[in-house]
Amino acid sequence: MTAGDDCGVQGGGLAVARAAPLHACFDFRFASDIPLGELALAAPDDVRDVVTIRVGTLPDELAAPDYGLAVVGGDVLLCVPDVARYLIRGRNEIVVAPVAGVSDGAVRLFLLGSAIGILAYRRGLLPLHANAIVVNGGAYAFAGPSGAGKSTLAAHFAAAGHEVLCDDVCALSFAQDGQPCAWPGLPRVKLWEDAARSLGHDPATLDRVVDGHQKFHVAIPAAHAARALPLKRLYVLSRAADGEAGTIARLTGTQAMAAVMENSYRHEYLPTLGLTTWHFQRAAAMLAHVEVYAVSRAWGFDVFEREAQRLAAHVAAR
Repeated sequence: MTAGDDCGVQGGGLAVARAAPLHACFDFRFASDIPLGELALAAPDDVRDVVTIRVGTLPDELAAPDYGLAVVGGDVLLCVPDVARYLIRGRNEIVVAPVAGVSDGAVRLFLLGSAIGILAYRRGLLPLHANAIVVNGGAYAFAGPSGAGKSTLAAHFAAAGHEVLCDDVCALSFAQDGQPCAWPGLPRVKLWEDAARSLGHDPATLDRVVDGHQKFHVAIPAAHAARALPLKRLYVLSRAADGEAGTIARLTGTQAMAAVMENSYRHEYLPTLGLTTWHFQRAAAMLAHVEVYAVSRAWGFDVFEREAQRLAAHVAAR
């Protein structure tokens, strides 16, 4: 697999005859049978490749009893019980077979999460489980495990006037000189009810991520440019121990490599996809150009603003 050669627009555009508008994400546009209101519309002059999403039926043998991943005849099958099966075909097609009666929101949750992550890998992108903001034409990414506060931080940065390039998945291509470049992603964040309220949102006015869960979609302004930007730094977030002050420390060598490997999106899929060696090589290529920092933060909404400002000041003092 190879990624794009430049921090810019990739591909020549696959013509797809659709009445619905095209949506933009990463290094491609979507032509979809499934409404994708979470995504930004592609500009008329956007020439990125088109990925087709269509609702269809899959043979019964393309199934698994549990949540799982399989490579079938060169295609990749993602099975999510009680939701859908997603067949990622090559670099430009996803076939979705929903379970009868499942909500559209549940289907989109895994389509724009795990399935899009698999598609990114198959397109030669390195997706990080991170968001990113834009500062002086460069991208600064914030990674960490679920619950580390990535989306809350992204929503805070957006409210403070920063351009948020992506949330949850930060997809990287690599320029000819090896520079990793971060692509615009979904112009929304997913916040738990307490985080949404702390940032001034009324959950009653927000769409739930999944019915029955207290997690909500919060829209943020779409990234300004439909192109990738050079990634300058990766911050890996964690929670400081109770009573301890937050710290920011540079990671190098094996620690930096481990941070990239562990914060690659759905990295557990890589052995099945046959991309373990490729993943190591891409991580090493990224570290030749990107600084990595471990960030521990004091926890709680009463200190959130202070901790976010400390992190923003570190970015600004690059």
